[in-house]
Amino acid sequence: MNHDKRLQSLRSRLEFPLLVTDLANIRYLSGFTGSSAYLLVTPDGGTFFTDGRYGEVAGVVVAGLEGVDLHIHTGPVVDDIAARSDNGPLGLEGHHVTWDFVRRLEKVSPGEIAPTDGLVSDLRRYKDADEVEALRTAAAAGDAAFARVTELVERAATEGDLGRALIEVMEGEGAERAGWEPIVAAGANASLPHHRAGSASITDGLILFDYGCIVDGYHSDMSRTIWVGDEASADVAAMHSAVLESQEAGIAAVRPGATGREVDEACRAVLRSHGMEEHFVHSTGHGVGLDIHEMPRLSRVSDDVLAPGDVVTVEPGVYFPGVGGVRIEDMILVTDSGGEALTQSPKGMLQ
Repeated sequence: MNHDKRLQSLRSRLEFPLLVTDLANIRYLSGFTGSSAYLLVTPDGGTFFTDGRYGEVAGVVVAGLEGVDLHIHTGPVVDDIAARSDNGPLGLEGHHVTWDFVRRLEKVSPGEIAPTDGLVSDLRRYKDADEVEALRTAAAAGDAAFARVTELVERAATEGDLGRALIEVMEGEGAERAGWEPIVAAGANASLPHHRAGSASITDGLILFDYGCIVDGYHSDMSRTIWVGDEASADVAAMHSAVLESQEAGIAAVRPGATGREVDEACRAVLRSHGMEEHFVHSTGHGVGLDIHEMPRLSRVSDDVLAPGDVVTVEPGVYFPGVGGVRIEDMILVTDSGGEALTQSPKGMLQ
């Protein structure tokens, strides 16, 4: 991954120095994966701050970044940041700093502290070829786990067992780790969009899965809903059919120039036609990358305009308390002509 090119892109957008504090943004710009770092980016250089635990690793990172110096801080990092700032404004990532950090920095900074928004996240939206490859690999690991879902269901006694089995398969396919604790919701638990897999028994009936993994720092995200055992009831089959139709409409709406609200409405219109819109209680999707939830957003209120390089989820769902729910989700790469699904698992209800 060309981190120096990303830094140059950021520098071209700066009116004054920016202190990058979000660790995912720092990883995007530098490749650093540790837990303690600040990156001061100026129009013509910068300083990478970390503590002694990461000195050797950070030295390797900084060696690949043109114009960036390394500073190992041993005292309050705000003092060291202020010492390397000039009398002009210093930009902070407004959504990624605490009020306490801002106040401490204001006391020692020679210039004005200026909040900023989106300078790095806007760059992160559009994935380059290396990022897309990592996302494909992560998606493929999730697909490999779903390909064994029948076997895994037969072996699992509880939702928790099934979630751990999914993680084991993904790690065997090259994933660093799961992106989060998998959602495995059996029976009526499937009416809870973010149900935590627990001790509920796996029996014949509805099972909703939402899970993903991380490869080279990049996430995958996928949802499927299946029926185990005898034929599903007509009501459950109707739910699944409506959600699948809704998702297909949403994916078809993904194209350069489409807004997040247009993709969301494509999904909602189908569910509205089936009398189920009120049971769709969340947004349609979100960007995916180094964070599981990134820009752009696909929702009723999103004016984000899709462009080639965006990777988004399309994940409509309906939820009926006491009965269960259905969600189907795929990761879609926005191309020059439309959208390409990175997740490839079958979407049928019967396994």
